[in-house]
Amino acid sequence: MPIFIILSKLILLGMAVGLEIYGLQLFFSPSIAEQNLITALFCHFIASAVAAYIFPTVVVPGQADTSLRATLFFFVIVFYLPVLGLIGLILALSFVGFSSKKPKSANLCININKIRDLPSDAGVTGGQPVNSHSLYDLYRSRNPEIRLQAVYATLKLKDRDAIPLLRLALADSIDDIRLLAYALLDRKEYRLSKHIEKSKQDLENIENPRKKKQLCRQIANDYWELAHLGLVQGEAKNHVLRMAYKYIEMGLGYSPQDSGLIFQYAQILLKLGKYQQALEQFKKAEIFGIECVGLLTYYAEIAFYTRHYHEVKQLMTGIELPAAYPLLTTAARFWQKEG
Repeated sequence: MPIFIILSKLILLGMAVGLEIYGLQLFFSPSIAEQNLITALFCHFIASAVAAYIFPTVVVPGQADTSLRATLFFFVIVFYLPVLGLIGLILALSFVGFSSKKPKSANLCININKIRDLPSDAGVTGGQPVNSHSLYDLYRSRNPEIRLQAVYATLKLKDRDAIPLLRLALADSIDDIRLLAYALLDRKEYRLSKHIEKSKQDLENIENPRKKKQLCRQIANDYWELAHLGLVQGEAKNHVLRMAYKYIEMGLGYSPQDSGLIFQYAQILLKLGKYQQALEQFKKAEIFGIECVGLLTYYAEIAFYTRHYHEVKQLMTGIELPAAYPLLTTAARFWQKEG
């Protein structure tokens, strides 16, 4: 704690003690009068308010905002125990301050005011290769410093691998770990948003249809990444999906037979819950060159959402497990069971 903050609190505390003593003198003065009683009560009230302001920040150091309940608690103690309550609290907190140890989590304080400007390579793993499985193992540690290291090392991972771990870290018991995870997620969202903004500006200033198509594809892809990676949630996710839908349709206006655009369009429709339209677009993408094997999981997902479970089983049976994504392996094995 900076020295001037300590001095200011000591001055306020000394003033509170002085007010209490002065009020006590007025109360026990030989020529007691109604005016003296009012002045004594006012001095005691001010001293109690000062104590209620100071003591919560002493009990919980580093806490910028103290709760109203804690403030009222200390105010009541000092107000209903004139002089004795204030002096008793000072002595008690002095004893606690000398006997207590600094919590270990205090060593985790990190400066992330410029987290968006951090390099992509954090350099926290000594040059060793990083993968999501090893970081998940690190994050399971009971040592908060190791968990912090794991969160920081996600800077070496691709977004699709880093974001699930960062979202897990948002519920960590240590404030600094939660704050770092939030800041890293915010940085990823910020960079995509800035890229979208720049692409939109370029789109307005370009007349070439081919370049316009490419920019529409890029904008739609960036919006898709925001939603698909989980960087936005709830209504914000629906909004970015609708924006991706808008720009992919613009791109298709320039090149209606582009299989990549059609496939991306189908993915967005699927996410928006427009299953029949998504199925039509996936079929269209297949006609224009996308291999059927790569579309089986999407067909199966649509069949599942439309409750055609027998069709789900048929489609999942056609998927070769080694070629499937790891997260789909369990689902594929379930649907490939006999019976």
